[in-house]
Amino acid sequence: MTETSTGVSMTAAYRLQLQAGAGFDFARRIVPYLADLGVSHLYLSPVLQSVPGSLHGYDVVDHSRVSAALGGEEGLVALAATAHDHGLGVICDVVPNHMAVPSATYLNSPLWRVLRDGRAAEAASWFDIEWDLCDGRVGLPFLDRPLGAVLAAGELTLGTHQGAPVVCYRDQVFPVAEGTSGGDVGH
Repeated sequence: MTETSTGVSMTAAYRLQLQAGAGFDFARRIVPYLADLGVSHLYLSPVLQSVPGSLHGYDVVDHSRVSAALGGEEGLVALAATAHDHGLGVICDVVPNHMAVPSATYLNSPLWRVLRDGRAAEAASWFDIEWDLCDGRVGLPFLDRPLGAVLAAGELTLGTHQGAPVVCYRDQVFPVAEGTSGGDVGH
């Protein structure tokens, strides 16, 4: 038996792997069963907003929101209330050191701003970036062959996202740094 920082004894934690279709409402329905088994705490897989369709939650895109696919903050609060009503504590895995590069990069706004603004981005310190490696720019391994070949094939194009310039490559878009000018994607 382990005592938690709140003085509550933990006899058995039961880990729940949450995902769309098996979110907070699902967990609420099984709380009475888990309490009858003698479980003292629910240990929830990551609960923060992750990429659409995530099956595990470790691919976080927004640390300030509880996952809508799991039931949002309201669902998490309801689950906690049900657990507490049955004498169970709740442990959430918030994975503060995990962040995804989603196929729509703009879904991860801190990453999007770092790609656009570089070191000047408010969240630049959140990421482990070797700034000197690419002369102060961020290098990401997205191309499937050398840049010259991708450019020659016309697979990199300029476009816009929410009125701002972007570079497009297959299903991905990347922000263009402020002050970058010219209509040549190679530039």
